[in-house]
Amino acid sequence: MKTLTLDRLSSHYDAIVAGGRVAGASTALLLARGGMRVLLIDPRPPERDTLSTHALMRGAVVQLRRWGLLDAVVESGASRIESTIFDYTGERVEVEIRDRDGVDALYAPRRTVLDPILVDAARQAGVEVAHGLRLTDLLTAPDGRIRGARVADASKRAVDVVADLVVGADGRSSRVARLSRARTERVGRFATATVYAYVPSTASECSAYTWGYAPVRE
Repeated sequence: MKTLTLDRLSSHYDAIVAGGRVAGASTALLLARGGMRVLLIDPRPPERDTLSTHALMRGAVVQLRRWGLLDAVVESGASRIESTIFDYTGERVEVEIRDRDGVDALYAPRRTVLDPILVDAARQAGVEVAHGLRLTDLLTAPDGRIRGARVADASKRAVDVVADLVVGADGRSSRVARLSRARTERVGRFATATVYAYVPSTASECSAYTWGYAPVRE
């Protein structure tokens, strides 16, 4: 995929989206399809893996279908999910995925597949995509309104880009949220561990989501 360099950026966009993964690429895609001139920036390439579940629920699959992107997900070889299994400490309940809203199955693409599909669709919609660039600061007008962003490359060269809208889709530790002093609606504390593994399997072995539940033991 071709990506813009710092020197190729325009001085003004209708919107800058910081963060080019699922949320940012989808937002940029819809803004561009709505007629806006959009810049999408992310310091990392879309093919880079990230810690994430791959289980798309019906709402996500419906949206991909509406956007015309579901065929690309299917053609990628992503697992077709036809049922969901709930395992309550040995008691298994299987629920079939029924045809509704034009969707008769769910899909489980890896993020190394899904993210590039969304970024490529955004580019085709007219979004200017720049990987290897990061938002380092927000520009503000005298009245305090955010009016753009300072964008830098890996060598720390930076340019100021004016935009009517700046979208922070840059993750849990969002720089945009911090710089804009966005209000925190909820703070939670938790402790958990996540283990990921990829193992060889046949298509029939990957046709269901399985969710396991067990009582908490102190």
